[in-house]
Amino acid sequence: MYRFSASSYTRRQAIALLGTLAAASLAGCTNNTSPTPESKEAKKPLVLTTFTVIQDMAANIAGDFCDVQSITKAGAEIHDYEPTPEDLKLAQKANLILNNGLGLERWFERFVADSAAERVDLSQGITPMNISEGEYAGEANPHAWMSPANGQIYVDNIVKGLSALVPD
Repeated sequence: MYRFSASSYTRRQAIALLGTLAAASLAGCTNNTSPTPESKEAKKPLVLTTFTVIQDMAANIAGDFCDVQSITKAGAEIHDYEPTPEDLKLAQKANLILNNGLGLERWFERFVADSAAERVDLSQGITPMNISEGEYAGEANPHAWMSPANGQIYVDNIVKGLSALVPD
């Protein structure tokens, strides 16, 4: 029967340690080209929306293929919103900017003035719903997504805009 001596035990530990270190150093030399979560995120096109309803629509359509962000928070006043310096920086980084149109975002043209991003006015092709009474009677209601038929046109316009970014 074989007996372990102190010298053989120490020798076995040394061999095991050297083997572990060799394996670890070789693992560090592999050509691992799989993207990290951060690099994957950085490669996603940035889609910027003017408010959260559009963000929700676009995010549901885009899935994980795009980073969809709204410059406004839920419940924010959209009509007279004043974009922040951070919003303007985001607009410069954006690949696509989705806006409602119909005069809802009165500030929109100033907001995108320095952005090279593609823009999609989601109300293009809708049948406007006119406001029936009050100060704005007879004008197009800018909340056109509330009509199911117009909502479908918004979705179609989002799909067209996203398709240019993510052709597959």
